[in-house]
Parts: sequence; C-alpha cells; structure tokens
Amino acid sequence: MQQEGQAYKVVNVRKENGEIVHELDRPLQNGSSPVIMKIDWPWRFRNMRYHTLLHVIAGYIYQHYKALATSSHIEKEYARIESAFPDDVIETVPFEQLDQSLKNVLAQPHDVHTTIISRKEAEKKEGAIKTVINLLPQQLHKIRIVQIDNIDEQACGGTHVKNTKDIGDFSIIKIQNKGPKKKRIKVKLID
Repeated sequence: MQQEGQAYKVVNVRKENGEIVHELDRPLQNGSSPVIMKIDWPWRFRNMRYHTLLHVIAGYIYQHYKALATSSHIEKEYARIESAFPDDVIETVPFEQLDQSLKNVLAQPHDVHTTIISRKEAEKKEGAIKTVINLLPQQLHKIRIVQIDNIDEQACGGTHVKNTKDIGDFSIIKIQNKGPKKKRIKVKLID
C-alpha cells in the first residue's frame, strides 16, 4: 500500500462492524489522503495453492474415510487441516500412504469452479457441504460454492487456483493426533 510516496505493509485484514479493516505496519501519515493498494501476487498465489490443496485433502479424506474437516489454517511455511474421523475408521486409515494417494489424485488436472446459489439450495445439498452451511450466519442468503471436479464441494469465500495443476508439488510434513478421533495434517508446498 502506498500513500504520498510512502510504502506501508498490510499485516492483517479483518471485518469490524461490517467494514473491512486493513491493519498496517505503522499509522498512515495522512488519514484523509488517498492510498494505492497492490496485491502481493507471489504471496497471494501461494495462499491460493495452499487453500485449494486443503480442499483436495478435505475432499479426499471425506470420500474415502467419511472424515469431516473441522479447521484449517495457512501459516507462513506450511498449511494444516484438522479432521475428525469416525470411530470405526480411524484405526484403518493408511496415513503413511496419504501423501502418495493425494499425489495420485492430482496427477490428473481438475478444474476448480465457483458458483453462487441460494441458501435454501445449499441446505439441500448432500455430503460434507451440509456441515459447513449450518455454521454460516443466518443472514447469508447467497452462498458461494467451490467445487473441484470429483474431489470436493464446499461453501467457501476464499481464493483458489483455477485448476489443481496449479497447486504444484507438495509434501505432507507431519500428521499429529489431536484427540482420539482427530488428526492434524501439515502440508508444505515444494517450489
């Protein structure tokens, strides 16, 4: 971000009272002067790749093991997703093969589509998407759906690549127990 020849770094973005607030590395010199904002494309594209990869992981483990993603986060050096597995399944999941199984899925490109549907229509959809819809605020009447061909379909407002081939290479760097039925999967992009 720039204002009057001075560069500022956006360190956080949040929504406050319905307004989007950009938190900067230091206060603006002039609160009434216009600013110019530019996207940090390498950072943004890296996040798009991670975000789409997390969808792929969530979709894969839901399809194969009926595990529901409970949270995810993109860190500076890696991304993580936590999933809750059914009692009768978790002991049989071959986690040591998950990395290769995901790479096998992504060996072929898959398009990433977004659509906007009514909340009523979203609530009627089957599968993992239903758990997410129930968590969205009731005042949302239009829901953005992200669908990755034959892999995942979720309500999501985030940024994604257009095709899974843009994710590139990655590696699962750690799988942790987060309770008797929950696993945290950490993944790192390999550039």
